[in-house]
Amino acid sequence: MAYCPECKGEMSATEIVCPHCGYDFPASGYNRNTGGGFAYSGVADVALIVSMCAATIGACAAAIAAIVAIAQGQFMNGLLVYPIACLLQLGMLVVFIRVQQ
Repeated sequence: MAYCPECKGEMSATEIVCPHCGYDFPASGYNRNTGGGFAYSGVADVALIVSMCAATIGACAAAIAAIVAIAQGQFMNGLLVYPIACLLQLGMLVVFIRVQQ
């Protein structure tokens, strides 16, 4: 999905002229994939950074909980539940990092 830099209207990423206002994109390859609104605001950037920290802490906590559960003899939690939670947190961390780039 692309956005027109003039009218901020949604358009196809392959279009070279905005269907809403007629803006003709320059041939130099203007970056049309940055839109406006909350998703591209500074608040969203801060939310991504906080989410990355939370995912990192969650993954570490799940790994520690797995070790403690195994030490206490709770093998089902230690070998299945907590590792899955850790992998989910790591997956979210990867998504947050990729979105931030």
